[in-house]
Amino acid sequence: MASARRLTFTGIILIPCLFFAPALTLGYCGDGALEEVRGEQCDDGNVIERDGCSAYCEIEDMDPPTIESISIPSEATDISTITNAITVVFSEPMDPDTINTFNIRLEHMAESMDIGLDLHDDRKTLIININEELFSEARHALRIKYIKDVPGNQIAEEFISVFNTAVAIDRTPPNVVVTPPGGDYNFAQSVELKPYVGSYTNSDEFLDKTATIYYTLNDLNVTEKSTVYTIPISIREGTTLRYFAVDEKGNRTPVYTERYSLTCPTFKNAKEVVNKYPECTVLECNQGFILKGNVCVVRMGGEDPNDYETNAVTAPLFSSSTPMTITSKPAIYLSKEHHGMINRPIIFKDPIRGTVIQFERDTKIIWRDSGKPFYGYIKHPTNLYTKDFPINFGYTFRSIFEFTDAEGNSLHFFPPYRITIPYTDSFDPDDGATVLTYQPETETYTEYSKDLYSVDMNKKQVTVTADDTDIFFIAQTGKNFNKAIFTDTLNHWSRNYVETLYRLGIVKGKAKGVYAPDEYLTRAEFTKIVLKAIGAETENPETIEDKPFRDVHLYAWYLPYIKKAKQLELISGYSGALFKPEQFINRAEAIKMILSAFGFDLSHRPVSESVANQRRYSDLKTDQWYFPYVDFAIQNGIMQGFQKNRNLYAFGPDNFITRGEMAKLAVKTIELKEKLDKK
Repeated sequence: MASARRLTFTGIILIPCLFFAPALTLGYCGDGALEEVRGEQCDDGNVIERDGCSAYCEIEDMDPPTIESISIPSEATDISTITNAITVVFSEPMDPDTINTFNIRLEHMAESMDIGLDLHDDRKTLIININEELFSEARHALRIKYIKDVPGNQIAEEFISVFNTAVAIDRTPPNVVVTPPGGDYNFAQSVELKPYVGSYTNSDEFLDKTATIYYTLNDLNVTEKSTVYTIPISIREGTTLRYFAVDEKGNRTPVYTERYSLTCPTFKNAKEVVNKYPECTVLECNQGFILKGNVCVVRMGGEDPNDYETNAVTAPLFSSSTPMTITSKPAIYLSKEHHGMINRPIIFKDPIRGTVIQFERDTKIIWRDSGKPFYGYIKHPTNLYTKDFPINFGYTFRSIFEFTDAEGNSLHFFPPYRITIPYTDSFDPDDGATVLTYQPETETYTEYSKDLYSVDMNKKQVTVTADDTDIFFIAQTGKNFNKAIFTDTLNHWSRNYVETLYRLGIVKGKAKGVYAPDEYLTRAEFTKIVLKAIGAETENPETIEDKPFRDVHLYAWYLPYIKKAKQLELISGYSGALFKPEQFINRAEAIKMILSAFGFDLSHRPVSESVANQRRYSDLKTDQWYFPYVDFAIQNGIMQGFQKNRNLYAFGPDNFITRGEMAKLAVKTIELKEKLDKK
């Protein structure tokens, strides 16, 4: 009697062989014929039924698995961007070891998205969890390959399901910015409410023109029957402002509250004052001071001309259309009673350097950071020197000057002021002039609009119109300077850093004259840059016979760099022996890799509570693996974060790093290492 083959795995096919007793029958089962069946005689291991012998033969599973169904069918359209899962049902139980994000990928424009995989207990149902929002009005692809069933049969060919998403669902309420915010003020306020569509609240380009703002004063409850905001709200006494906003999609903000109080200021050097608001009148000054425009000022006649406080002139409080010319004083003083207003035209001249500043009548001045009316001293511009700036491009600078208040604060003027500065005899009239401004925080230069400055060749002077104080450069085309290496970094903030890395031989660009400073870097690209920055030698790729990670192929250009980085313990990869070389690298990963490469061992660096508590970035957590590295980078000026809104700053540790940011990170790390090595 031929016996049926029996296997231990679960992937089997059961073929029923039915025989009818008591007749003599021969049947075929598996790899052999059954013996004659009479009465209760059946093949060994089979079951006797009333109407005969049912023989069941176990046959080895040789068929590859298939996909029976998918919750988002191929070529589906209008799929919601907030879809959080895709369900896939296989034809048979699958091998869990083959269910991973290398074999199963959700892609957008050939780039992998963040997904998680959950294989149910039946091993046939797979839930693909989507951990990020799908792109709006875009094509996405689900790719499944190399997976196997329990007996080890691999899927016959790569499965691809493509679908298109719909327009993104707007679920974000407006972002309302209040200027000025609630607080204690010494004068009446004009409160402005602006709704924005996102976090970019510094530009009217992002105003949400569909939003409606409802508000109440005097601590009253606010509803959609309350007053609709249309013009700035005048606050002339202590009050409570409540408001909320609703956009055209029905997204509504919470009810916000701003409390305003109006009190008299502290009058410096005043002997007697009427302190009841809004009078706030100075009746008498202390000895050595005289009352001018409700302000006690020092009697003139100080011996030191650089003592601007002693020799400053107080701006007039009374309105007039007649210009006031100031030629022999080092500063102009505005008191709190000026409410940030210059009430008559002023021409402020520096007789030594020749600069002239002109303020129009009713010029309003505020601190740029707080938006509050300015009071204090405005001095003549300060001359600066090229050696103090990271200049690395084709200009000759004829004059550099900084205009701020006496404390170095940035001011905003409305209407704009005009500042005239003479240039030197070395100025070439045939080359014209270019005006640039400089931002110390980002070390970037911005070419000033040609509509906002003029050059008078006869008088040898440049006149600039500006609404903010700033650092101004008056420049001409350089005479022996190299031209821009990359055309797309000409006006980019990262230009100096990029060109520094280029001259060090660390980067070459994407193509001739193209660097692409705003593109992201892959993990493989950044690994190569880090190794070149520290001068590490790598193997000849043709001699490498073993792969450092499963997904780093022997023919890949990045093989020697990733292998060397792993040997130096700069990288460890992901679970499953994966490195994900083509995945973009984020800011936290990049900082850790480059600081480790330059020998900054921060793995056991203690987190100072004072430092942690003072850190102003909302998305940095001290218990995260990257915190010691990011904290070190911030403290040493290697990288900074960005401002999300008026009071909220973020660092973006999970944001992908751009090629421009990488250039600054690399240069700043190299500079810090050189500085510490010299000590």
